Amino acid sequence: MLDLTDGSIGKWPSVHASLEFSGVLTPEDLARRGRFCRELCRLFDCLQEGFDRLEVAEKARCGLDGVAAEVFLQIDLEKRKIVLDKLFKYADMDFHLFTQLLEILQRHFPKCDLAVPALQGYELAREIRRFLGVPEVECIYLKGDTEERMLMGDALRGASFEGILEDTQKHYEERGGVEKKRQELGPGREFSMYWRGKEGEEEVLWMQVRIALSR
Repeated sequence: MLDLTDGSIGKWPSVHASLEFSGVLTPEDLARRGRFCRELCRLFDCLQEGFDRLEVAEKARCGLDGVAAEVFLQIDLEKRKIVLDKLFKYADMDFHLFTQLLEILQRHFPKCDLAVPALQGYELAREIRRFLGVPEVECIYLKGDTEERMLMGDALRGASFEGILEDTQKHYEERGGVEKKRQELGPGREFSMYWRGKEGEEEVLWMQVRIALSR
């Protein structure tokens, strides 16, 4: 595992990131990894510059550790799979983190799938659909009024990525809209998703999705 933002380096104190390559890497893969890491480091340069330009009050939203963004990736070139374990921006920076990272991934690993094992945020889900299309949902973890449950396999019938986004939009529209919720939570807070099935409305605590980067 490569910790590209090790505290001893101190180059990007506002960024917390880790990158793990697994499987046997060919010489071509090693060269590609080097190019990818260099471009990822340039992305972190831009993030740090954006953080440095923030007002003191906005920097304070990042907490005592001063971390404005987190990026955790696992890349398996043998299985052609990239796992996005975490992608989060805590400060209101004029920087579109997902699209910038996606462009880099597509440039270097166009034949891979992007997997998000614990997708929670409504806004990230919308961005995945906007820039890649509708992903395959592999499992969903729900919270109802009295219990939590997981849907996978045949139990996923009737639940879809598009349906969850539509139900989530309806949920917030009935409560004043997404913008009102964003103002209530402030930057760096995830919007829950919701699904309206046979059990009524349930909160989507997380769902596991997968989609090809080449879309």
